[in-house]
Amino acid sequence: MTEFRARVTLETAIVLAALAVPAAWLVGPSAAVGVLAAGGLTVGNFWWLSRAATAAGAPGGVPPRVSGWIFAAGIRFLVLFAAFAALCAGGYAHPVAVVLGLTVLPCALIVQGLRDATTDRLTSPSGGGYRGGAAVAPPD
Repeated sequence: MTEFRARVTLETAIVLAALAVPAAWLVGPSAAVGVLAAGGLTVGNFWWLSRAATAAGAPGGVPPRVSGWIFAAGIRFLVLFAAFAALCAGGYAHPVAVVLGLTVLPCALIVQGLRDATTDRLTSPSGGGYRGGAAVAPPD
């Protein structure tokens, strides 16, 4: 597991736990199940995507066939849709809590990406940043 994937997963898990407890207290157990189940499914989806992206971008790796990747993505979306439909239609999860759980990982991903971008910019020798495709030094 890459360091970035681990940080996003950890941050997502912490926020999901922090949201599930008050959701269970305010709305009931179905809200906690909705938040945790949606968060767990999005983390699984993120792991699948990041593993596929890492493998595709590996130097010397075999590039994936587009048809196989499209088929796998279709199957993944079908499984996710069935899981969410079963959660909501079966009454196991509150639909609003599911939506809340779905939003946690994208927020954690953006925060970690911005954190990495600012860290890379501050630690790179040129100061980072691109303007018009050319690297520029930071202002003095």
